[in-house]
Amino acid sequence: MATERSQHQQWYDREVATLVELGVDLADAEKRQQWILDNMPPWADPDTYVFVGRELYQEPATPENEQDSRVAYIANEDTPNRFKRLPSAKIED
Repeated sequence: MATERSQHQQWYDREVATLVELGVDLADAEKRQQWILDNMPPWADPDTYVFVGRELYQEPATPENEQDSRVAYIANEDTPNRFKRLPSAKIED
């Protein structure tokens, strides 16, 4: 079901540039646009195609993914120190 990037290179470059201008990290912008091309039907136009809900469903997070996310959040220099304890916080009864 993947669409070749070469078919939509101008669209891809334009969208990535727009996301970067809006403050999205280049690697994240490229990943996002590549995901769209990887999951879009070959016949679709990326400017107008809308994914249906079942196409956007992702499997629930695994404990390994949650731990990886926690470590990345805490290690990120842009995360203020006062927020670094939040991923490990527990709700008291």
